Amino acid sequence: MSDEGAPSEAGAAPSLRAVLLDAGGTLIHMPLSPEELLASLCGRMGHPITLDQARAGFLASEQFYSDHYLSHPGGRNDFWLRYHAQALLALGIPDPAGERAAFLSHSFGQEGVWQAYPEARDACAALLGMRLRLGVVSNGPTTVPDLLAQAGLLDFFEVVVTSQGEGVEKPDPRIFHAALERMALSPAEAVYAGDLPEVDVLGARAAGMRGILVDRHGTGAPFECPVVRDLNEMVHTIGAIEGDRASAAGLAPQE
Repeated sequence: MSDEGAPSEAGAAPSLRAVLLDAGGTLIHMPLSPEELLASLCGRMGHPITLDQARAGFLASEQFYSDHYLSHPGGRNDFWLRYHAQALLALGIPDPAGERAAFLSHSFGQEGVWQAYPEARDACAALLGMRLRLGVVSNGPTTVPDLLAQAGLLDFFEVVVTSQGEGVEKPDPRIFHAALERMALSPAEAVYAGDLPEVDVLGARAAGMRGILVDRHGTGAPFECPVVRDLNEMVHTIGAIEGDRASAAGLAPQE
């Protein structure tokens, strides 16, 4: 890991140089729940289902995802076809040629299915304006960059590291270290923000970083940590963290 940016005076904390963020639930979200979208798409295929049935189908797909996404040997198209085939199987919807699974896979990947939170672009721009570098560390598939691009956010980030791409998921510190190494940063030079306390905040801490909880629903944290309601609050919190560091080190704020 890089020592670049190490303090010139013994005991002084390194300056904050980067912010790493989670993707789903932090930067982007699905306006329609997966169950709602699946029910709508099944209706379009001529197989109307209830929301409870859609939930059961989605859970079957998610079980396949949990079991295979870190080690699936095929390409990502094959992975998503098999993912959606599990929902159809659980729902009893026949798909001998795989055309319905292909329709679901295509539809779930359409622009607008995942969208940026309203404040995400402005918050990312504000962080760049504070001379901070940005990256993403996501417990998600290798398609996360595509989702960020569809949401108009990808260009803000130097790196996007996914658990499927790395073969390891948060809270394992190795996935955080992978992003830091690609950005030539030490853990002390970055903070991480995400929406899951045990996965994001504790994972960041295990990697030697500071963690911020993005608690959009006001559920609170089971342990002491910085908590913000959205990314605008996160920007202010990060500014305060850097201001406190500069004051403790006796440094003048940057103009």
